[in-house]
Amino acid sequence: MSLHCLIYTSVATRKMTDDDLMAILRKARPHNFALKITGMLLYLDPYFAEVLEGEEDLVDKEYRRIATDPRHHRISLIYKQPIRERSFSNFTMGFNKTDGDYLEYTQSLDTIYNSNSFYQYPNYIVELLEMFKSEKLF
Repeated sequence: MSLHCLIYTSVATRKMTDDDLMAILRKARPHNFALKITGMLLYLDPYFAEVLEGEEDLVDKEYRRIATDPRHHRISLIYKQPIRERSFSNFTMGFNKTDGDYLEYTQSLDTIYNSNSFYQYPNYIVELLEMFKSEKLF
């Protein structure tokens, strides 16, 4: 077994409503459970950031499937690396979203995306995911 962590970011093709986000979670959670994939999805309008943890081949396959989803574009693989243990072991798909209270994070993501060098900031996205991990929204 080769446990890996994969993190990607993307940009929503349209504003996501709570119903849209719930639809994603209703489908993703049982799917990830069956594959023994854990992780978390963060939505900072219009950005998505997600961490996937699990067997390397399953995580890779899931990432390729997610990359074809028309609800987002500008998909950027931030990093993929082996891990010893899961950081999001309690979540088949943890989720959170932010609003105007976190405007500085959205502005930072704007700057990073516009510089076309997002892959240089993997720690930033990990910190965001960790920060919102304990504030599961729904």
